[in-house]
Amino acid sequence: MKTRTLLFIWLFPLLAISQFKSGEDVTISTPQSDDVYLAGKDISIDAMVSGDAVAAGRYITVNDSIAQDLIVAGGEIIVKGYVADDIRMTGGKLTIDSEVGDDVIVAGGELTITRDAVIKGNLISVGGKTRIKGVIIGMLKAQAGELKMDGIVEGDAILRAEELAINGKIYGTSEIAAEELEIGENAQFHKDVTYWVEDGEIDFENSLVNATAKLDETLMGEQEEIPWKFFGIAAFGFWIFYVLSAFLVILLLNYFFNPLFAEAVSYIKEDLLRSFGYGLIYLFGLPLLIAFTFMMIIGIPISLFLLSFYLFSVLFGHLVGALLLTYYLEKRDGQPWGFWRSSFIALGLAIVIRLLTFIPFLGFLIAFLVMALAYGLLAYTIWQRRTQKNIKLAEE
Repeated sequence: MKTRTLLFIWLFPLLAISQFKSGEDVTISTPQSDDVYLAGKDISIDAMVSGDAVAAGRYITVNDSIAQDLIVAGGEIIVKGYVADDIRMTGGKLTIDSEVGDDVIVAGGELTITRDAVIKGNLISVGGKTRIKGVIIGMLKAQAGELKMDGIVEGDAILRAEELAINGKIYGTSEIAAEELEIGENAQFHKDVTYWVEDGEIDFENSLVNATAKLDETLMGEQEEIPWKFFGIAAFGFWIFYVLSAFLVILLLNYFFNPLFAEAVSYIKEDLLRSFGYGLIYLFGLPLLIAFTFMMIIGIPISLFLLSFYLFSVLFGHLVGALLLTYYLEKRDGQPWGFWRSSFIALGLAIVIRLLTFIPFLGFLIAFLVMALAYGLLAYTIWQRRTQKNIKLAEE
């Protein structure tokens, strides 16, 4: 009981203050006093957020200030508002057009740092096409297929690209590896440069300011290896983000719905097939109900609510399945595992299930079976509760 009380005390500020919003179009139009978590097709942050902003969507626009970190993933992301701390983002087309108080780590198809952008920390980027026109106070580390650096880097620069064009100023040391390198007439290197270019030595002309440029053949191997390093770091970062997010959801589900999960696993042996049928009805029947309500004008709000609920249930289906499997194993063990032990075991099972879903075809089948069984057991349990309650009322 004490452990659950402490957990509730820890989670209550998040539940009470943080804003969770989802839907087709999500707009933050009033100031937020703490963190916000957003999911939708079109997301717009038009008012100040005093905490972190975490968002996932197709189009994401940040027009106002973020007092702490900005963590976003989407198709197209535009950051116009001031971000006081770090930015972590990945997507198809990324634009930073504002001041950032600390580091920026990005991975995407196309990245643009505009002339009005100022990054006070380091910029680490991986992209297909990268344009840097603004000011970077810290270090620049960039890997791209096509990279153009027209801005100002006050720290060191490590640049890797197939096609690299430099027409800006670098005040720290430079390490460059490119198949094709173009030095513009406005380029300035204020400290020594080590470089590798496929064609061999090149003339830096008047771009060296009290500095030297030295060809380093060892950078050729780094040019081939570094993309995997960059993508490995980015993938690891997003995997850590997934694990932390999954663990938070598991904690919430385990705390608030543990009686339901514990009761549901009691039906696994006797009513597994029937529960699976309930799961199929949920997975295939609810979309039909959503479509039906959407066709009725007065039913559109209900259909949108049901759609959001359904999408979230599919997103978290493997977590629900992992928790149910944990309760089943606990029941077979015959000894209570406790809140924290069961939560960590459920997290481990969730990670295994998630990894299995990456297997072609078989992964889809596993995900489908897990969701059908999990939601079928829960639906059957709720139905049994209601049936038993009606029987008691009839007897009275």
